[in-house]
Amino acid sequence: MGALSHPNHPNNSDHPTGSRTGGPAVPGGDVENSAEDTAMWQEYHPTAIAVLKGFIVLFELICLWGQYVIYVMAGDVVALYPETAPARWPYTIVGILGVACFEVALIPLWRLLDLVKRRDVFSGKAVWWTNAIIVCAAAEGALVLFVLLFGLFADFQYCDPTSGDCFNASMTMPAVGLACLVALLLIAAFILLMLVMRSLLSAAIAQRNELEAVI
Repeated sequence: MGALSHPNHPNNSDHPTGSRTGGPAVPGGDVENSAEDTAMWQEYHPTAIAVLKGFIVLFELICLWGQYVIYVMAGDVVALYPETAPARWPYTIVGILGVACFEVALIPLWRLLDLVKRRDVFSGKAVWWTNAIIVCAAAEGALVLFVLLFGLFADFQYCDPTSGDCFNASMTMPAVGLACLVALLLIAAFILLMLVMRSLLSAAIAQRNELEAVI
């Protein structure tokens, strides 16, 4: 018992390395922890970010190819169904613009990945790029709504060059209308999700600023 209270006992709190309960901190301990955190960050996150950026580049190339396919397929459809000729360019332009909205939305996603790489997520830049993604999604929804309304209300008069008969060609196609409704629901759900994520991000940024001001 007496050995435990001896001032020179190795378990005493005056030992240079300190005790687990109340002893002084080890000099350089915070630096070591910070170095460990940095090493862990560098070990895992850059690889994942690089892979995601690779997918973004792949998606951009696929979108460019898809825009070309839309243009070519529009001509093929008109060749098979001449009565759809008046709707060729409206549908072609809307299709190309719809793919372009997705292409543009990949740019803010790339910038957000850069912020993650720099550990600068809790800044106003992240909110700005999130707003850009929401705007792209809203534009996509507007284009889908145009396709739906155009298919429901657009009627054209088509005259068969061989027989000379003329009739009204309606652009209403149940499958296209159903696909547009499903797409609108998905886009609306995505926009709502992004709005919630943006509000959470804004709240986290505000709390961090308050903590920095207190510290």
